[in-house]
Amino acid sequence: MTAHRFALSPLLALTVVAAAGCGGGGGDDELILGATTSVQDSGLLDEIVRAFEDISDYDVKPIVGGSGQTLETARRGEFDVVLTHSPFDEDKFLADGEGIDKRVVMRNFFLIAGPAGDPAGVKGAVTLSEAFRRITSGEYRFISRGDNSGTHRRELSVWEEIGIQPEGESWYEESSTGQGQNLLVASDKGAYTLVDSSTFTVFGQRVDLQPLVTDTDKPNIYSVIRISQDRHPNVNSAGAIAWVEFLTSVAGQCLIADFGVEEYGESLFEPVLGCSLSARLP
Repeated sequence: MTAHRFALSPLLALTVVAAAGCGGGGGDDELILGATTSVQDSGLLDEIVRAFEDISDYDVKPIVGGSGQTLETARRGEFDVVLTHSPFDEDKFLADGEGIDKRVVMRNFFLIAGPAGDPAGVKGAVTLSEAFRRITSGEYRFISRGDNSGTHRRELSVWEEIGIQPEGESWYEESSTGQGQNLLVASDKGAYTLVDSSTFTVFGQRVDLQPLVTDTDKPNIYSVIRISQDRHPNVNSAGAIAWVEFLTSVAGQCLIADFGVEEYGESLFEPVLGCSLSARLP
């Protein structure tokens, strides 16, 4: 993986150290993070956790799942902070008072991957909706994650948009797996599937699928949300603040911007707050 080199600003360093000194809701230095599978499957999660632990006294314990599952677990107070990519579920989570301080961190794009022969002619489609219609018209096999993840939510929104309910159809299957594993299942079955661009780049050499249509109109947005201490008193609020400040700092944004460049020739995620040259070490 890429070796990331960035300078930690004095203000950020002070914030992280002060938060660590305050301890969490439980009085320890363990930070429980709920994260979506695509961040793990791309390899970015390990990089972010390692960098954060290097500049703080926190020991991060990531627990990975689909965004819907992660937010449901957070409702039970089992996380201190979450990193997800399901805007509808996130907004409801905030409206219900379960989360606070939502901040957009980064983005990539959803794409339809399918067999090289592309029997449905998806590659000629301009939008996801058109591509889904072509898959449906010929009843070509489609593998859905089927797990209420951010990717599944995006898929369901497209089916709704074109007025089709695929559940129960012979050509439609649910894998109930994470992002990377779902891609492998689709490859094994020679099927189409919806996947984020970062995961596809990482798994591209392991699957017999091609990227056919990329949805550039509606980027796949990843956000970080702190769990409400008012709702869940044992939450490590100080640690969550430190984590959020790191991800949204110039240093954290530069780490995201650099991730994947050395190995794949391009950044796998786009930091939404940007990365200035002054933040990098000479």
